[in-house]
This record gives sequence, C-alpha cells and structure tokens, in this order.
Amino acid sequence: MPQTSRTMRFAVAAAMLAGACAAPALAQHTEEAARQAAQEVKLLVGEGSAVVGDLQSAINSGKATKEQVAPDVLVGQFQARYQKAAGAPLDTKAPGLVGEARRSYLQAYTSVVTRYQGTMVKGGQDAFVPAFFRAQVLKDFNQLMAGQVQVYATNREGELINGDWAVRKVMKASPLAPEVEKLMATGGLDPVVKRSGTRVMGYYPMKLGNACVTCHAANGLKQVEGGFGGALVAEIPVK
Repeated sequence: MPQTSRTMRFAVAAAMLAGACAAPALAQHTEEAARQAAQEVKLLVGEGSAVVGDLQSAINSGKATKEQVAPDVLVGQFQARYQKAAGAPLDTKAPGLVGEARRSYLQAYTSVVTRYQGTMVKGGQDAFVPAFFRAQVLKDFNQLMAGQVQVYATNREGELINGDWAVRKVMKASPLAPEVEKLMATGGLDPVVKRSGTRVMGYYPMKLGNACVTCHAANGLKQVEGGFGGALVAEIPVK
C-alpha cells in the first residue's frame, strides 16, 4: 500500500475517533431524569417570562426606568418568583440534568435582560412582550444545552402573530413535531409528559392572559382570556 494512502487512512480513522469522543452524549439520561428536567424547564420558563409580563404596563407606557429593569434586579425577581413557585431557592449547583438546565437558563435569562435593557427603557406599545423575551431566552438556552434539552414555545399557525414561531419552523428538526401539531389541534389545556421513541416530550399548554388577548386583538386576532395560547414543549433524548 502506498505510504500516502496508508497515512490518509490513519488520518481519517483518527478524525472519526476524535469526532466520536467530542460528540455530545445526547442519550445518556434516564427517562425519569428526563421527566424531571422537562418539569423543571417548564417552571424556569414560566417564572422567567412572568417577570417581563409584570413589567408590561411600564414598558408599554414608556415608564420603565433603567434602575427598574437593571439585569441584577430582574434576575433577583426571577429567583424570588422561582422560590415561591418551587418552594425552594434556585439551586444552580444541583447535579445532573436539572442542575445543568438551571445553570443554562439563568445564563440565558441574564444575557437577554442585559441585551434588551435599553429596549425596555425606551418602551412603547408592545416594544418588548413576554413571548418575544421567551423566544430569545430559549434560543440561548437551547444553544447552551447542546441537544441535551431543547425547549420550544409554539402555537397553531392561525393564531400566531409571528409566523417564525410555528411548529414547522421552531421544531423543523424534531421528530416530535407531528405529535405536537396533533396535540395543539385539540386545543386541550392538560399537560402531556411521555416517552416517544428515543425522546421524552413535555408538552405544556399555555393559557391566554388578559394582556395577551389585548395585544393580539390589536393585531387582528380575536381570542378569549383563559383559552389555549400555544404550548411550551421540552424535548429530551433518553437511553
């Protein structure tokens, strides 16, 4: 065998081995750990988004002050809301997938409120709504989790103000997309946490709040407070 050919084969084999070692172990979590993580991200996202929801009146009227929306203030409010909802402080040193999700969410949350502080201060009607905030945080969160956990906020296409958040776009690479579309079509408000193939899916419907209904009405979408307002979906590969 020519030396160049032998060398090339060794190089290819070495590259494949290095790639295998470097690839994230996406399916190393037990089903139980995945179910716990799905519930955890639902709590994290819900309480984090609610902080911005509480600020809507001030942001819409242009009365949010720089001090009021300072990153450390908003992080503190998120942690306080989390502790009240969970019955325990946000422990970012927790082991396993739950701890990883907490650390990644806190990092993503902090990054987004820092980047958009000026937007919140400038304000204006619907200048910075919870849905947009949530989408930015999830984008950063999903990148940080590198496939271990992916979380999507989506809705039925006919009820979206922003078409970029449709299932076929945010979940285009997910094997769970058809199942999520079927669940959303029912408009049911009950959560579904189940194993589907090599994934655990956490499907958490969201109810429309008054502020959401008002905002959507201004964009020509008629909805009812308390009705189906899309879903938060967690996707976690398992053994």
